[in-house]
Amino acid sequence: MLLRSIRFKNFRQYKGDQSIEFSCDPERNVTVILGDNTSGKTTIVQAFTWVLYGSANFSSEDLLNLDVASQMRVGDKEKVEVDICLNHDNTEYIISRYEEYVCTGNGIHRHQFSSPKLFYKQPDGQLKTIEKVDSTIQKILPKELSNYFFFDGERIETISSKQDVTEAVKGLLGLTVLSNAMSHLNPRSSKSVIGKFRSSMDVDSSRKAENLLQQIESLTDRREYIGTELANVEDQIKHYEGQIELTENILREHQPTAILQRKREELERNIKQEKTALEDSKKRLFDGFNRNAIGFFTQPMMKKALECLDDAKVSDKGIPDMNASAIDYIIQRGICICGEVIEEGSSRHAHLIKERDYLPPQFIGTVIRTFKEKISMYQSFSEPYYENLKSSYQEIIRCKTRINDWDDELLDICDRIKGKEDVKKHEENLQDYKNRLRKLASEKDKLIEENAKLVGEIERLQRLHDSLAIASEKNTRIQSYIRYAEAIYEWIKTTYESRQHEIRQQLETRVNNIFAQMYHGSRKVTINEKFNVTLLTALGEEEIVTDESRGLETVKNFAFIAGLVDLAKAKIKEKTEDLEKPLSSEPYPLVMDAPFSNADEKHVTNISRILPDIAEQVIMVVMAKDWGFAETVMGHRVGKKYYLDKKSETLTYIKESV
Repeated sequence: MLLRSIRFKNFRQYKGDQSIEFSCDPERNVTVILGDNTSGKTTIVQAFTWVLYGSANFSSEDLLNLDVASQMRVGDKEKVEVDICLNHDNTEYIISRYEEYVCTGNGIHRHQFSSPKLFYKQPDGQLKTIEKVDSTIQKILPKELSNYFFFDGERIETISSKQDVTEAVKGLLGLTVLSNAMSHLNPRSSKSVIGKFRSSMDVDSSRKAENLLQQIESLTDRREYIGTELANVEDQIKHYEGQIELTENILREHQPTAILQRKREELERNIKQEKTALEDSKKRLFDGFNRNAIGFFTQPMMKKALECLDDAKVSDKGIPDMNASAIDYIIQRGICICGEVIEEGSSRHAHLIKERDYLPPQFIGTVIRTFKEKISMYQSFSEPYYENLKSSYQEIIRCKTRINDWDDELLDICDRIKGKEDVKKHEENLQDYKNRLRKLASEKDKLIEENAKLVGEIERLQRLHDSLAIASEKNTRIQSYIRYAEAIYEWIKTTYESRQHEIRQQLETRVNNIFAQMYHGSRKVTINEKFNVTLLTALGEEEIVTDESRGLETVKNFAFIAGLVDLAKAKIKEKTEDLEKPLSSEPYPLVMDAPFSNADEKHVTNISRILPDIAEQVIMVVMAKDWGFAETVMGHRVGKKYYLDKKSETLTYIKESV
């Protein structure tokens, strides 16, 4: 597949009709498009996926050029169009897509969406329309493969670990034919050839046989679902096993730091608890001071006052806590607190008058007695205060000492782990991965157990069904077809598994060879059964998984993509005992936006030297500063060169360099 050209009309920054012709020269197979940030580099790459599949990764869904939109009046209509011209399988195709916008009183709105239009050029030069557009585009470049050949510098970091990488590699390297054949014949599916053969057997003569067939189909559908679920669970188990291994390696590498971090957390907890205890001790000291300080500090004066009062000869005949004013009030009221009437000249009146003489302010003895009682009360409250005060103060000193000591130790630990990776998150992740793995293992066991029961039940029902259906000549013939189909299925399955293993090994070899040319270090690449890529580093006699920088991740994924393209170009052929079956795919171009954004100068140079030799066509939309490194080794392979002349945030012109 070769891209010949792309044309824009009012597509985002590209106002009016603008186009790019790509170099198709096999020796000068590189097209370079230079542009600054926000000049429309990503728009060019996204335009391909928009035309082919109707999707693009833009922040706004409106594609109409803003300058054009600003000049529209009510009732005006404008189109956004993109056309791609390409060669595939010795045929020239033109693919186009447009959107129509209309200006109304409420603004500019997308008025009409278009399905893509597809034409091919006949030998006489005339264009002929192809009706089955989507299926033809899928044959030219399946959507699941597009991310591997139209990509930007950010997405390349994860491109070799995408979930759909297995299907993408199978499609690119020709395994999809065998995979589809297996699905077509799958004996576990009621919708497959074998399933339909079984459902077509003539069992009208026996209602029981018909019921058995329905049960078999239901159980077979359940088995198919379990098979899918089991595959998903196994994929997740492998994923978390890999995550556990990676995390354990990281934790082993950072074990001393982990010990220090746990000690730091312990000290932080202790300091927090000790500060709480310190505040409690301070509160007890202040509360005790507020309640008992006056009584405590007046003890010497109260002691001397008691000594003085003890030496004084004063009788105490008064009623405690009673004074003369209270007696006067009772006399004036005329009724005693006991309810008796008080009349002047009565014995009650005389008794109260006499009693008043013993009360303050007339009688000092009562006052002295009350004063001595209060002194005694203050003394009883103040006796334990000193010990409590002393205990609280000592506890405050102890708390402060422990806090200061722990603070010093904490500062020392923080200095020792400063700048080192925080492994707590890795420990939490490891526990999470192990918990998930246990749940998945339990789920897997349940699925396997259920599947085994279903197999036994299906075999039992199948034997009963066959015994009822075998009498029919038609059924006998269909059973023969089923046996042939099952034999073919097993043959294709064996061939597929062998070819998949062989292709994975060949891909791993090619990716490693290319990676060795791109990377200036000693690492190697491994590719698992799901075609996910992992880097290994030699550590003594072992090879372990380690963290990867963004630059290293970029180099690894460039090597992976280049290996895919190189393997597709090799036209792999599948050989069996009596059949040579081609399993190949046309090589594809690489269309890249900012491919070197995360790679250093050395890796940019290595990548640039290799890509033009491996890919049939290379199209790079790149900043001038990044192109400077690549140009030294790739410049002689450039057949077309353009630059993006940015006039404003909404207008860019594509200009060819001469």
